[in-house]
Amino acid sequence: MLQAYIPYFPEIMEMKTTRRLLTTLATLALGSMLVSQAWAQAKVTIYTAAPQDLIDQVIPAFEKSAKVKVELIKGGSGDLINRLKAEKGRQTADVLFSVSTEVIEANASLFTKYAPENVKFLADAFKINDAAVPFTAVATSIGVNTKQLTPAQYPKSWTDLANPLYKGKLSAARPDKSGSAFIQLATILQIYGEDKGWDLYAKILDNAVLSNSSGAVPKFVNDGEAAVGLSNEDTLLKFKVGGGPVELLYPADGTSASADVMALTASPINAEGGKAFINFMLSQEAQELVDAAGRRSIRTDVVSKNALTPLSKIKLIKYNEDWAGANRARILAKWNDLLLNKK
Repeated sequence: MLQAYIPYFPEIMEMKTTRRLLTTLATLALGSMLVSQAWAQAKVTIYTAAPQDLIDQVIPAFEKSAKVKVELIKGGSGDLINRLKAEKGRQTADVLFSVSTEVIEANASLFTKYAPENVKFLADAFKINDAAVPFTAVATSIGVNTKQLTPAQYPKSWTDLANPLYKGKLSAARPDKSGSAFIQLATILQIYGEDKGWDLYAKILDNAVLSNSSGAVPKFVNDGEAAVGLSNEDTLLKFKVGGGPVELLYPADGTSASADVMALTASPINAEGGKAFINFMLSQEAQELVDAAGRRSIRTDVVSKNALTPLSKIKLIKYNEDWAGANRARILAKWNDLLLNKK
């Protein structure tokens, strides 16, 4: 006769506990998978002042790596900050990408601190500054149209740029619209001190034809619309290596090589997607693409293959980002006063 087996009470409790544990683990796994799928399927919205060459390198690579679509909103750093201020409290963007550190520091309430895992690979000279996460270093430089000026006429320093020879021939961006143009101004003030620095900058400003973006300056130089231009080295390098009539110079009286940074916004639409982008930009893959775009990598394990002059051969100042950020509003107010009296 067959007899039914009735489990002993402790065995029943053990079976129930095991089932509950398995159910919990399955629920956690499913939840994790759903969260991962949710941010991957949603788009990542990035506000950026990056040059198109850099965008073309890194954005498709991130989309492929993360299996997510990116929506880009492009503009000068000043315009993008004004947009974020107008949108404050609303979920409109995930990341601000490719601006100067002081832009983030001066608008701290618009951003969230985030330390990505890949930050451990950064060279010692670079660090996260509040919410600002560096991804490349950029040196301020001078571009010259070689068809319009002879080598003897090339400006070799900031003081040379004050020469009336360059009146109406110098292209530069507005520091209230362009982060790199603000760095140019702050660099002069840090080299010469504020009294002499403002006097020098006022003379340079009198020679300048202004645009809203320093990214436009190299094209003006390449096309002959300007004989001299102030911009980041990578955008000028593109025209030089492309065979354009452009020479790339670094001021002999000193220049800055500061970090270009990114930051997670205070009210991201897709926080996990934004964090994934920031972490990706510090990966070896992304940093090699940064180098390919003519920028300087900030990882110790990426060997440069681009044609930029080594920093060891450039006279660099120790650019004080904290001072520039803390005094940004005052400096821009003074700049506006100068602009009103521009000759």
